[in-house]
Amino acid sequence: MNTAFVVCETAGQWIADVVTAVRATGLRAELVTEPLEPADLARLADVVDGFIVVADVRDPESVADAIRARTPLPAGVVTAAEGIVASVARAAELLGVARCPASVFTVTHNKFAVRQALAEAGLPGPRCALISAESEAASVAEAVGLPAIVKPVNGAASNLVRTVSTVDELAAAYRLLAERLPHSEDARYHRLVGSIDPLKVFLVEGLLRGPEYAVDVLVRDGVAEPVAVVEKPLIDERKFELGMVCPPLELSEKDTERLFAAATAAALALGLDNTCAHLELIDDAEMGPTIVEVNAGRPAGGAQPVLLKLATGIDVIAEAVSLALGTPPPARGKGLPVPVGYLIFYAEGTGRLVRVVGTDEVADLPEVLEVVTIVRPGQLLTDDQEIYAVNVLAAGFADTEDLAALHAEAAKLIRFELEES
Repeated sequence: MNTAFVVCETAGQWIADVVTAVRATGLRAELVTEPLEPADLARLADVVDGFIVVADVRDPESVADAIRARTPLPAGVVTAAEGIVASVARAAELLGVARCPASVFTVTHNKFAVRQALAEAGLPGPRCALISAESEAASVAEAVGLPAIVKPVNGAASNLVRTVSTVDELAAAYRLLAERLPHSEDARYHRLVGSIDPLKVFLVEGLLRGPEYAVDVLVRDGVAEPVAVVEKPLIDERKFELGMVCPPLELSEKDTERLFAAATAAALALGLDNTCAHLELIDDAEMGPTIVEVNAGRPAGGAQPVLLKLATGIDVIAEAVSLALGTPPPARGKGLPVPVGYLIFYAEGTGRLVRVVGTDEVADLPEVLEVVTIVRPGQLLTDDQEIYAVNVLAAGFADTEDLAALHAEAAKLIRFELEES
C-alpha cells in the first residue's frame, strides 16, 4: 500500500482528521514531525501508521530527504498547519508530487503581497501600507487613512490585531506589536517573510465597514468551487469571532452569488490550483465584497469543518486531502435543513491550561449538537489572539438574538483554569 506523509509543526486535533481522510483514499498515513514529547508520541501512535522524525519540519530539503529515505515514490505530502504550508509544498516539489506551486503559498502567507496581487487583478481592497517604525505613524496614516487596522504581516487568528483611530494610537499599536511578537511561541513570526522581518514590520489597512463572511473555496484543475457562505454575526470588541451561522440567516441568493464570485476570483487571481483556501470577506458599503484574509492550502480552522459538513454535507478536510494527493473527490452527503450555528469560547488572560470545566453541561443544552474542545492541558493560551478553545455546534435558534443568548448561557457554564506561564 502506498503512503502519504502528513507534516505537522505542533500536535493538534487536525492530524487525526487529515489521517482519517488519507486512509479513506486507500493510502497509509505516516507523520513527519519534530521530536515529540512522550505523551504526544504515545497518543499519536494510535492515530498514524508510522513516524518520520526530522530536526526542523520547516526545512523542505530535510523533509524531502527523510521521506525519500523511507520510500522513493510517496503518494503525496499534506499538511493543515498554516505556518508550514509553503515549506511542505516545496518539499512536495522536491519529491515530484506537488499539486500547487510552493511560490503561490509563499505569496498567500504574506498579507501585503496578497493585497498587491489582488489589486493587480483589479479586485477591490482597502488602502494599505507597511509600517516599520513608530516614527512612520503619521505618514502611514496619511497614506492609508484613519481609522485603520494594524496587524502582523503574516499573522493568523487575529493575533495582536488592533483598530486605531489616531496617529498616536497607530504609533502605540506599532510599539505593542514590536514588544509582544518577539515573545510569541508561533514560529512563523521568527522567520523572514521574503525580505520582511515580521517582528519589526507590520501591515496597516484602511478600515472596512459592513457585515463579515467566510467562504471556503476548492480549486481543482483550474475550476474554483465555493463551498458555502458562513456569516459572522457575533464579533467582540477585539475582533474575535464569537458566533457564526451557515447558511446566513438573512442573505439573498444574489448577495450569496456576489460573495461566491469575490472569493473564487481571489483564489484564482492568487494562482491557487489543486488546493483549497479559506477566505474572509467584508461586504463593504462602498466596495462591495472585499477580501480581508486568505488562508491558503488548508480548510477553515477550529471546528468550522464540522460546521460546513453539518450545513452542507461537504467534508472540506477530505476535499483538501484529495486535492493535495490528486485522488478522486470524496463522496458528499446532505446538510441539515436548518441553519447551523457555531459558537466559540476563549480563555481570559494568559497562562498554561490546567483544565476546562463545564463542557458536559453545555452539551446538555437542548440546542447543542456537538461540543469540540481543541485545546489541551499544558497549552499556552493568550488573549492576544483567537485560540478557539471550546467550540459549540448548535441548531434550532430563530435569529441572531437567539444565537447570542445561547452564547451567553454557555459562557456562564464554561470555565478555563490557567496557571501563569
